[in-house]
Amino acid sequence: MHPETRALAAATAVVAAVFLLALFLQLPSFVIFLFGSQAAALAVLGILFLPKYPVRNMRATPEASLGFLARHFRLTGYRVAESPGALIIRLGPHSAVRVVARPTPTGCGVRYQAYATPSGWGTLITFILLGWTALPGLALAVYGFLRARSFASSQLIPALPEDGRLPEAPPVDDTRTTLLEALSEAHRVAAEAHEALRSSYWDYQAIVVGGAIIVWLILFVLISSGMVEPDFARRMLTGFAWAGAYTWTFASLSAWLVRRRLRPRVLVYRGRAIELETAFRREVSRGSPEARERSTFEILAEASKEVPVWVETTRRPRLSRDPAAGILIVMVVFWTYSLASVAIGAAYFAPLFAALLVGGGATLVASTIWFYRRWRRRWDTETIRILGMWKQRIEEVRARMDKYLEDL
Repeated sequence: MHPETRALAAATAVVAAVFLLALFLQLPSFVIFLFGSQAAALAVLGILFLPKYPVRNMRATPEASLGFLARHFRLTGYRVAESPGALIIRLGPHSAVRVVARPTPTGCGVRYQAYATPSGWGTLITFILLGWTALPGLALAVYGFLRARSFASSQLIPALPEDGRLPEAPPVDDTRTTLLEALSEAHRVAAEAHEALRSSYWDYQAIVVGGAIIVWLILFVLISSGMVEPDFARRMLTGFAWAGAYTWTFASLSAWLVRRRLRPRVLVYRGRAIELETAFRREVSRGSPEARERSTFEILAEASKEVPVWVETTRRPRLSRDPAAGILIVMVVFWTYSLASVAIGAAYFAPLFAALLVGGGATLVASTIWFYRRWRRRWDTETIRILGMWKQRIEEVRARMDKYLEDL
């Protein structure tokens, strides 16, 4: 039995065991639905997404094997992100595959792991934590795993030679391959910058909506309670109307300001991503640019100046780009608030217990600050590494193009 099949069987067994245990304990229906669904979804997520499933044993170093896979999938149109010892191959807006290579006595072992994009992780974790959407979250987790498994069997495994020896690229194609890799990477960074900026745009619009609801509630209470109208129904209706009018003005102006500030940049980033994708596909098909179109190298040269800005947009240290860390911090803040609330209530009756709660809250706060600083350092280090890789890549393209022109 394949490891993936065993993982699916184990996940199915755990889901059945969770719900059978809940029924055996005669728990209320809403408890079974909410907490049983959450427990089952978290178990399935861990069982399917944590293991690394074997792909092939290679007679090459981990760096060479991952580099070969990165080149192969970039040239076939996939968006591939590199990190030390791993690749993340994006399959769609929410699903991805993480490929790792670990040293062995004869070379390395390549394995894959079901993965997700930042938006995919955010959607999965949000669905599971809300409780009443945990079952759709479970279904999404299974779908992501099946999609990763299908990609591994149809694309990843056939990409690696059966004998484990990496083929050598023909020297004549070195320049073109390097150019295509740089184009693919530039398109990936531009597309991710567009997605990050678009996500920020809608985040701000959501904040406007949330703020408008709060403003309307405050205005409604103030206006309706400050009127001298003796008719209660008329007072409520008038307060509702005036609060709605003021809130609509506030929300419309705020939404317009957000749109004016961010939407032009969103459109520019989308245009650059489309231009790079078009250039990449044209170069793959060995086509020639139209009379009014720029050459591939001109597009890449201009993009190289914008890549640092795109990387900065994508890599801004926001916890929304790392949903696991963000949700952990939000949960710690909620726990700290809960401990503080209980401590205030117990301060008079049980001061020692309240002091213990305050100490626990302070420990949580200190741990969160330490975690965030460490996360920020790691994030900044990774950003510097990505910029360095891009600079090295574009310098390699320029050197090969210069040598190609000299040979002509």
